[in-house]
Amino acid sequence: SEPHREELVKEAATMALYVAICLLAALTVASHDTFEHRRSVVAVVWGTTLGLALAHWFAFRLSSRLVASGSVRRSDAELAVAQLVGSIAIAAVATIPVLLVDGEAQLDATRWVVAGCIAIVGFGVARSSGASIVRSVLYGSATLIVASVVVLLKNSLSGH
Repeated sequence: SEPHREELVKEAATMALYVAICLLAALTVASHDTFEHRRSVVAVVWGTTLGLALAHWFAFRLSSRLVASGSVRRSDAELAVAQLVGSIAIAAVATIPVLLVDGEAQLDATRWVVAGCIAIVGFGVARSSGASIVRSVLYGSATLIVASVVVLLKNSLSGH
């Protein structure tokens, strides 16, 4: 049904945004000295993504059972798959600059791509509600600013 499909898309997008913000936080505290070769950036991207996805999957499965008398409903399993797809999608996109850019620019390019994904979602939200392109760009920019504040708070609160 259409409402269920919308719920799946929302869960995938939510997880992709959550992972993107956490990736941006991890990539922000990293220095160029930390990343001597391509595998290091890929390890941060995929390690962070898989760790978050696994933790989220565990919590989601457990809470789903809590509210469903110990069983997992088909709709809950579908939501979990959508969340996993959202996680993998952002990690795959974040890996692209590592494959295309050499040297120290990999880290910066990956940061920009992840930040761009967040801004694009904001732009898409505004456009889907009928905003003009200019207003949508402003909304996407504001979305990125808010996400950046979340990243700074996350890193500050965790001592980075």
